[in-house]
Amino acid sequence: MITTFYFIQLIAFQLLYVTSEQVEHTDPPSYLLSILRHRQTYRMIGGALMLLVTIAFVVQWGWMTGICASLVGLMGVGCLVVSLNPFRYVNETGVVVLYVFFLTLEFLV
Repeated sequence: MITTFYFIQLIAFQLLYVTSEQVEHTDPPSYLLSILRHRQTYRMIGGALMLLVTIAFVVQWGWMTGICASLVGLMGVGCLVVSLNPFRYVNETGVVVLYVFFLTLEFLV
């Protein structure tokens, strides 16, 4: 469950990051061109996902712990997106593989 929350938070932050005016995109993939054509819509989707994850954390753990978990997750995924996105070290397939790996670890441990 926690892995899924952080994965949704990663997607939301990625949407908010790529739709930012300050980010320069060189040779963007086809899915990114679609996102860039509809910036405002994807910004609202990213904000709604961020709000949804924060509410899910609050429902899961309570007010203060949920808000703190959401903020810690935001700092973590923000650091990953901002530092790894310009170098394109991890693509979409890699993120899904990492998600499945950590989800498996969550259920086994």
